Amino acid sequence: MLAPVALERARILSPWVLLGMVISLAISEPSGIPLSAGVIAWNAASISVFAGLAIALARRRIPDRRGHLVLVVIWWMPVAGTLISKYASHTNLLAQIFLVELAGAALLLHARSILGSFALANAAWIPLSVRDGGADAATYIATALTAQLFAYLAHVLARRSLVQAETLRRAEARAAEQLAEQLAELRRSEEERGKLAEQLVHAQRMEAAGTLAAGVAHDMNNVLAAMTAPAELLLQDVADPAHRADLAQIVVQAQRGAELTRALLAFSRRGQYRKRMLPLDDVIRDVVPLLSRTLPRSIAIRTALGAPGCVEGDDVQLGQALVNFGLNAADAMSGAGSLSIASDAAELDEAAAAPLAVPPGRYARVQVTDTGIGMDEATRRRVFEPFFTTKPVGKGSGLGLSTVWGIVAAHGGAVTVESEPGRGATFAIYLPLAEPAPAVPVSAPAEDEAEEGPRGTVLLVDDEPAVRTGTARLLKRQGLNVLVAEHGAEALELFDRHAAEIGLVILDMGMPVMGGAECFRRLRERSAVPVLVVTGYAVDVEAQALVARGASLLEKPVPAADLKREVMRLIER
Repeated sequence: MLAPVALERARILSPWVLLGMVISLAISEPSGIPLSAGVIAWNAASISVFAGLAIALARRRIPDRRGHLVLVVIWWMPVAGTLISKYASHTNLLAQIFLVELAGAALLLHARSILGSFALANAAWIPLSVRDGGADAATYIATALTAQLFAYLAHVLARRSLVQAETLRRAEARAAEQLAEQLAELRRSEEERGKLAEQLVHAQRMEAAGTLAAGVAHDMNNVLAAMTAPAELLLQDVADPAHRADLAQIVVQAQRGAELTRALLAFSRRGQYRKRMLPLDDVIRDVVPLLSRTLPRSIAIRTALGAPGCVEGDDVQLGQALVNFGLNAADAMSGAGSLSIASDAAELDEAAAAPLAVPPGRYARVQVTDTGIGMDEATRRRVFEPFFTTKPVGKGSGLGLSTVWGIVAAHGGAVTVESEPGRGATFAIYLPLAEPAPAVPVSAPAEDEAEEGPRGTVLLVDDEPAVRTGTARLLKRQGLNVLVAEHGAEALELFDRHAAEIGLVILDMGMPVMGGAECFRRLRERSAVPVLVVTGYAVDVEAQALVARGASLLEKPVPAADLKREVMRLIER
C-alpha cells in the first residue's frame, strides 16, 4: 500500500517543486549569485527532466511500484542543483554529490524513513559550507537544516494523510463491494420471493377451485341420485320397449353426469381412490390399447417403459390421467402426429423437489410428449385450472387436465408441463416409488342369492328428500323394512327405539343438525350395527376415516344393482 501512497505524494509535490526550481533559477542573478554556463545548463536540464516527470505523474503514466523511486528523484534534484550552484569550484564535488544521491536513493528505497537521506545530504552539505567559510556560513547551515526539517515534516504529514486517504478509499471500495453483493443477494431474494408468491397464489387459486368443484360435485351427485333411483324403479315396472329405452337413456346419462362429478372430485382431491401397490408400467400397458382405439389412426403411439418398482395408487384413476393426456394431445395435433409415452425413475433432491411441492426422494416418472401446436407461457400457467380451455365453445369442458392435476396430487405426486409454440408439449407425472406389500390371498366374491321376502330393517339417513324417497323405494323393492331420518340426531332417536330390529344403517355424510361422522361415532357407542356410507362426496377425509373404522362406502349416484348387492352382503354379515 505504501508505494501507491508515495506516488500520490510525488504527484502532489512535483508541481510545487518544479515551480520552486524555476523561481530559484530566476532570482539567483538578481540576488548576487553568479551562474556559470555549466550551472545554467545543469539547471535547465534538471527543470526539463523534472517537467517531464511532473507531466508523467499528472497523466498517471508511472506505475505505482515506482512511487518511492520517483520521490527520491523529486527530493534530490533540487538539492543537487543547489550544491552544484554553490560549490561548482570544487573539482570532485560532482562525484561526491552523485555518490550521496545514490546512497540517499538506496536508503529511501529500502528504509521506512528519509532520515538517513537527510543525514547523508547534510554530511556533504555542512562540511563544504564550513570549509568555504564566510560570515554567513552558520546562517546558511541553519537555514538549510530548517528547510530540510520543514520538508521532512511536510513529507510525513502528506504521507500520513495519503495513507489515511488510501485506507479510507480501500475501505469504501470494500464497502461498495459488500453493498453490491448485498444488493445482488437482495435481488435474488426478491426474485425468489416473487416466485414463491406466484406459487402461493397459484396454489390458493387451485385450492379455491377445488373447494368449489367439490361443493358442486356433492350437490350434483345428490341430484343424479334422485334421478337414477326413480328411473331404475320405473325401468323394472314398464313393459313398453320405447319407454324402457327412454328410461335406460336417463340412467345412462345420469351415469355420465356421475363421471363428470367424479372428475371434479378428483380435481379437488376429494375423489374416492382405492389405492394398492401396482407397477406403473402395467398401468401404461393397459391404457395404450384403449388410446389406440380412441385416438385417430393417424396418430402414432410409441412407448419406452422403464419405471422400476411400484407405486401406491388407483390404477383406474392413473389410467384416466393418461387417457386425458392422450385426448388433450390428439386435440393439439389436430388428429395427426406422434404421441410418446415414456417411464423411468427420477431422483429428486431438495432443490428439484421444492418447485414441485413434494418431498425429496425417488419417484416414478411418466412423460407424455406430443408433436402438437405447443403452448405459450400464458397458456402453460393456466393449463391445469378447471374449466380453462383453448377450444371453441362447446368443444371441451376444460376439466381434462385439471382432473389429471387432482389425481396426481391425491397420489402424493406432481405434474409439470414443458412446451413452446410450434414445438409440441411434454407432460410429466411424478409419483413416489413404494415397496410392494406382501400379497394377500383374496377369495372370490360369492354370487348374489336371490331370496324372497323381508330380510330385515334398514335405517336410511339422508337430508335430501328425493334421495330418501328413491332409495327407500329401491330397498322396499328388495323386501326390506325402511326407517328414514333427515339427519343424524333423528337417526339416533329412531335407532334407540328400534335397535333390536335394525340390521343396517345407510348413512349420508353432509347433513344439517348432525353430520354422518358424528352420527357414526354415537352409533358405535350404542351398537356394532353395520353401516353403509353413501355420499356424493366420497371424500372426504371423514368418509375415509369411517371406512377405516369398519364402515362400507358407496358413491352417489349408486346403481340399483350395486346398492342391492352391498345391502344384502352387509345384512347377511
